[in-house]
Amino acid sequence: MFTPMSGRLVTASVSLLLGLTAGCTATTAPTADHFPQSDPPRVEAPHAGNPIELHDDASIARRVRAAVLGVPGIHDTSVLVSAEAGVVSLRATASDEVSARNAVQAARQVTGVRTVDYDLAVEPLQHDGKNK
Repeated sequence: MFTPMSGRLVTASVSLLLGLTAGCTATTAPTADHFPQSDPPRVEAPHAGNPIELHDDASIARRVRAAVLGVPGIHDTSVLVSAEAGVVSLRATASDEVSARNAVQAARQVTGVRTVDYDLAVEPLQHDGKNK
């Protein structure tokens, strides 16, 4: 038996489902540029041994890599980091948008980093649970 109340419930359920799937696309994976900035969980980067090391590009790149690899959801085999005069270039693959955003924030928090140029891809983990 159909009643006006159940019709509203069905309409609301269909509207909810359409709303949830409205943003889904099958074209390309989003990059970190699409994410709003927010505070990530704190990730402790390894500390440099002395003040000179804090600003050495190789040391900065090592500490950024360690900080990014500490972010859950980052594919460990995909992280590429370089640094020049405190400007860090970060390329990596994350399993979700939150991980990508947190990786950029973790890189920005490393001492000696002035700016972070990044190219992050979002690719979910394979079905067997291993990283790509």
